[in-house]
Amino acid sequence: MDSSRRWSLPALCCIVLMAFSGFSGCLQQESSTQLPGEISAVPTTLSCTTGEVFFLTEELYPFSYVKDDGSPDGYSVAVVRGLQDRLHCTNRIEVHPWNLSYDTALRTQGYAVFSTVRTPEREDHFAWVGPIATLEFVLYSESDSGIALQSLEAARNAGIIAVVEGDARHDFLVKNGFTNIRTFTSDEECLGALVNRSVSLFLGSSATTPDTIRKKAIPDGSIVPVYTLLRNDLYIAFNKDTDPGIVHAYQEALDEMKADGTYSRILGVVQAGGASPLIQGGDGMIWVEHFLATLMSLTDMRMHGISSAMQSLSLTSDLKSGNWDHIRPLLISLESSYPEARFWYANPDGSYYTTVDNLTSANLKDRPYFPGVLAGNASIGTIVVSKSTGRYTAIIAVPVVKDGKVSGILGTSVYCDTLEKILEEEVLLPEGYYFFILDAWGEPVLDSLPGQIFSLGNSPAARDILNTTREGYVSYQHDGSSHTGKFNTSDITGWKIAVGWKE
Repeated sequence: MDSSRRWSLPALCCIVLMAFSGFSGCLQQESSTQLPGEISAVPTTLSCTTGEVFFLTEELYPFSYVKDDGSPDGYSVAVVRGLQDRLHCTNRIEVHPWNLSYDTALRTQGYAVFSTVRTPEREDHFAWVGPIATLEFVLYSESDSGIALQSLEAARNAGIIAVVEGDARHDFLVKNGFTNIRTFTSDEECLGALVNRSVSLFLGSSATTPDTIRKKAIPDGSIVPVYTLLRNDLYIAFNKDTDPGIVHAYQEALDEMKADGTYSRILGVVQAGGASPLIQGGDGMIWVEHFLATLMSLTDMRMHGISSAMQSLSLTSDLKSGNWDHIRPLLISLESSYPEARFWYANPDGSYYTTVDNLTSANLKDRPYFPGVLAGNASIGTIVVSKSTGRYTAIIAVPVVKDGKVSGILGTSVYCDTLEKILEEEVLLPEGYYFFILDAWGEPVLDSLPGQIFSLGNSPAARDILNTTREGYVSYQHDGSSHTGKFNTSDITGWKIAVGWKE
């Protein structure tokens, strides 16, 4: 998207290929049947060039899960299956509850478990191959909690954190001196505790938490990410007594998969020097949904994080004083954490200050969001052209209340072009796919199309669908061709966030 735009053109403003372990999964396998809780014996195959290994994992959509036909599937499963094929070994992969899979691989020669965080505590207990994926540890809160975090120290003092007992996230909290912990047996239980407000935060993964929220039928937008604690690579953990030659062969096969582009095609990631082909077939919709969930999570995380920080700041005596000399240092500090944003403070008459210009000559009273905020309501996501910089921005504005009256407005202008670059760096879509975001009125906010401005101006029917439908698929014309997009609506901004592709 071109960052130099004219208002006459409709234009404006995870991570996650990741996995994490800790869910209770269904007992399934590829080619045999046994009672729940049992693990199949390691098979033998004369054609296997190394030695047969039985791979165990958990139910962790979209990285490892059981399809309707009972067979395992997902990102990590596809990687492991590809390694087995290259080594001419039997495709033996079973999906079990995490504790069963992990303990079996830990204690029994001939077994391996994935996808596993490689921590110092686990290092000597396994032989490792990878990385096969990446995960992030993300703190989630209720959307109306007002919690805004910018450091580990702040997280240590933000209330009780729910986490699954004994997994890598729990280990991370303990190792880093967290004492405000309450443990549960599953992510579902953790989220339940967050919803009933017996805890303040839940330490989950941006790759899996959105799907767990959907499964628990928690209303969209009621649980939001507030801080990313850690990013980790994930591995296959082989039993420590596995022949080193077998481990080396699997690592070598993985390295070859990455070198020849197979790994990228599985994950749908465009690598430097080569692009993956279009996602094909019915399973492609799984990847589209995953990319869309990642975009939603990243966008909402940024916007909600800024909003929460502002809500907290608006309650301080410095903001209530209305004294710019006291307010300005606080806003400069916020800008160091959010480079995509320019913070400002406005008086009820519309005059306002920025950290760069101090008192400006412009006035905000004519902005569409201004009357609502002056009436005591926060505004998130309105798109305007900045009166200070001339750049297209998404506005976040919160009232500053003193003695029961709105005495000022704390605001920020989130630069759409900068937010666009952040998302492009974090979400690497396959060749032929792109993302776009429209505001609540169907006008463009940002997109990943180089040198173009995405618009539905030539597809009024598509605009109507997005304006009246919360989520789904939409067909439209773009650049003279027929395109399809999968979209969803952000509860935080009201924006329509979509992944599109040419038919």
